[in-house]
Amino acid sequence: MSKIYQKQWNFLKNKLEAGNLAHAYIFSGSDIANIKQFAEELISLVCNAKLNIQQYPDVLMVGSKNSSSSIKNEKDMMEIDIGQIRNVQSFLSYTSYYGGYKVVMIEHAERMNIEAQHCFLKSLEEPKGKTLIILLCDKPDMVLPTISSRCQTITFFTKNLRDIQLPKELESVIHADLAEKFKYAKGVNLEGDYFNQILDGLQQYFRNMLLGKIGVTKVAENNYSIEKLQKIITLLQTLSYQAKIYNINKKLALELLLLEL
Repeated sequence: MSKIYQKQWNFLKNKLEAGNLAHAYIFSGSDIANIKQFAEELISLVCNAKLNIQQYPDVLMVGSKNSSSSIKNEKDMMEIDIGQIRNVQSFLSYTSYYGGYKVVMIEHAERMNIEAQHCFLKSLEEPKGKTLIILLCDKPDMVLPTISSRCQTITFFTKNLRDIQLPKELESVIHADLAEKFKYAKGVNLEGDYFNQILDGLQQYFRNMLLGKIGVTKVAENNYSIEKLQKIITLLQTLSYQAKIYNINKKLALELLLLEL
């Protein structure tokens, strides 16, 4: 168990031992891989399972890679469809194989499409017996309020906002002319997680500008209006969401972004 998540572990373990474990949780954070590992260890504890929980009969794992749209198009692995959620309902309708908890874990739950989310509400509204539902969410604000209000949210912080830095090469590009911006967008390698790093760095950079503009902090004077800074931050948040949910053209998105800066 990672020490940075020890507080969350102790909280949930105490709830389980006291018989007060909620029937549904949202595990919120950007480090989905480690949060998933945390959830799997919790499920093993809840089910008292020494076997591989992915083969455990009382546990159902749901992910976007198994959706019908993903199977038809291997490049589209971003959506959780209603068929998968109906499988969840069917799974939860049966009695536990070992007489304990029935557990469902949905990875990247924000990828449930609207139809799937509405269908999923039924599972939250009418939990049967010992039921535990865990939603792993990178973007919990993209989950319907009617779902999040029926879950307890556990937040997993992985890094301080002050640790998020703007890539150095972008500092000069932000205020360069259009030719330089397009040159940068054309040449930069956006493979892996680098595009998300750029978006995170820019969000923190312009948030600092906005805080300085309204007098909350002391930062260097800039020529952006408050309205312009708000518009840029909103655009960055939108692109960050789309990059995680859809298979967007990152080069084109970066070009459009740099035009706004």
